Amino acid sequence: MDLEHDTPPTDFNPVRFWLLMGGVIVLVVGLSMAYSRFLQTVLPKAELPVFATVKSDLEATERSGKAVRFSDLKGKVIVAAYLYTQCPHGCAAVTAQLQKLNQEFATHPGIQLLSVAIQPERDSVAMLKGYAEAVGATEKSPWWFITGDRQKLWDFMTKEVGMTPAKPIPVDERITPDDEYEHDLRIALLDGQGRVRGYYAVFHPQPEIAALMAERLHDHVHQLLDHPHS
Repeated sequence: MDLEHDTPPTDFNPVRFWLLMGGVIVLVVGLSMAYSRFLQTVLPKAELPVFATVKSDLEATERSGKAVRFSDLKGKVIVAAYLYTQCPHGCAAVTAQLQKLNQEFATHPGIQLLSVAIQPERDSVAMLKGYAEAVGATEKSPWWFITGDRQKLWDFMTKEVGMTPAKPIPVDERITPDDEYEHDLRIALLDGQGRVRGYYAVFHPQPEIAALMAERLHDHVHQLLDHPHS
């Protein structure tokens, strides 16, 4: 055997091997993500559950001073939440999500945001008007800030929308002197038939869950707007 003409074995290069493996892994992950996004566009989304159906009406006063009714919003996708301008808890997180929706759907005729005063004695028309301006909601925005009779507002949000009942906070448990009421910090999503299709805890002690809830709210709003009869 002529050893001079034998091809010497190729030396194993671990750096080159792991670079190659890393490239393969990145490629596989990228293809998987692309396929997942493709499936999301072509496959029908799962129908959202129905948690409650609004059967009675609510009359209130909007920050413009105009008398409005919940029934005026029939046919619209509604994103509803409590509003407490003196809230030291998570109200800012709730309002931030409504701000994002207001910016995205500012001219969309099929959506209405609804902020319901938890303490209408303080959150008067004038207070809500100033608050709305501060968060970028003009009178042309699809966003109502309503006040009125406290018990009627609370009853509607609890009995019709399915929110947790609001309740007074004992004086010795208040974070601030104005922290008078404990209330539901979730956002409720209703379809055009007045059916509650989801609740979203966008304020949560675990940031990952809060982010997931915000993303889910956004996706479900799009789903109801794109498929109003689903």
